[in-house]
Amino acid sequence: MKIVVIFILMCISNLLNAQELESHSLLKKEIQVMSENHKTNIVISDTDIIVKKYLDKNTKDLIRKVERVESKPYNGTNCIWYYCVSLEKDIFINDYRKSIFIYDEKSKSIVFADFTSEVDVIWKKFLF
Repeated sequence: MKIVVIFILMCISNLLNAQELESHSLLKKEIQVMSENHKTNIVISDTDIIVKKYLDKNTKDLIRKVERVESKPYNGTNCIWYYCVSLEKDIFINDYRKSIFIYDEKSKSIVFADFTSEVDVIWKKFLF
């Protein structure tokens, strides 16, 4: 009987002293599709990827240096993954921004993931 009473008191104590933690970080996964309405040229080489007229109201090129290339599945199809890093430090995070380009030859598209911080990702999809 003592064990039952002690167990009930422990459960009540745990309920009264429980905490709920609230996080102010949110991982957003919203893909903006870039298609025929917005013409964009993308140049892919072994050393870098250039998205023409992408930044500053479509006046400046986005340039990323390719760190490694892998072939692995994405959405059930085999794709080419380009892991990249920016050439200049980002002034907000004081580090080089990381990006991933996923080239799907079958659906004729490139998915671009730009990591603005450790939890925030900007997703874009370019259709050809």
